[in-house]
Amino acid sequence: MVGTVRAGPPGLSPGPRADDGKQEMLRANFITALLSTYALPTWLAPAPGHFAYVAEAPWPMGDRPEAALTFSLRTARPEPDDQTARPADAVGAPIGVRATFVDLASASVARLHVDGVARHAFARLDRLVPAVPPGTHLVVAGGFGYESLFYAALDAPLEQARSLVTGTRLIALETGVAPYDPDGMDFIRIHVRVTAGARRGQAGWLPAAYAGLSRPQGPRASTAERECRCRILEFRPT
Repeated sequence: MVGTVRAGPPGLSPGPRADDGKQEMLRANFITALLSTYALPTWLAPAPGHFAYVAEAPWPMGDRPEAALTFSLRTARPEPDDQTARPADAVGAPIGVRATFVDLASASVARLHVDGVARHAFARLDRLVPAVPPGTHLVVAGGFGYESLFYAALDAPLEQARSLVTGTRLIALETGVAPYDPDGMDFIRIHVRVTAGARRGQAGWLPAAYAGLSRPQGPRASTAERECRCRILEFRPT
């Protein structure tokens, strides 16, 4: 038997149901919640006025440690592994200097304002470290052999470093810059407290390069992010 739909009186069309407005509001709230799931915290966006710390330069520094800042897009743009000599227009600012985003000069390079420097400077996005607010929940992300170095003190040498396994849950306390060590790396570090696992309750310093947001925001773009189920703390073009 074929079903039929009983029509209303001629000349009349069905009016809106009483709960149509409620359904539309619920739908809008759901879409808003879904979009917010994929929204990054504002401090992780390379937007004008936001702050970042500038990591160590990739070129050979010898006894002259400095941040990865130059005065031109041309000299800032090369991949770190390709920067085998100090650029003639290197700024010479200390590692960990705070800089303010002016804009993106290219997909991989930011134009920055550095206090005390008269001209705009340039740095690759992958040499900039976000200013992580205290209280942010983090996890250990990546690292060598699914571990990251973990320092008891900011000035502890490399040989005294312990380790934390990928996925270890943390809470951020502050950001600091370790003294330069020719044998070390990743001198911008986050003071964290471990909140789960064998080292629960311990505090120490984690290289910022191996930290991620514990509540993943948006799609995971790398193998390291898939392993830690997090969003690594790095600036990406918007």
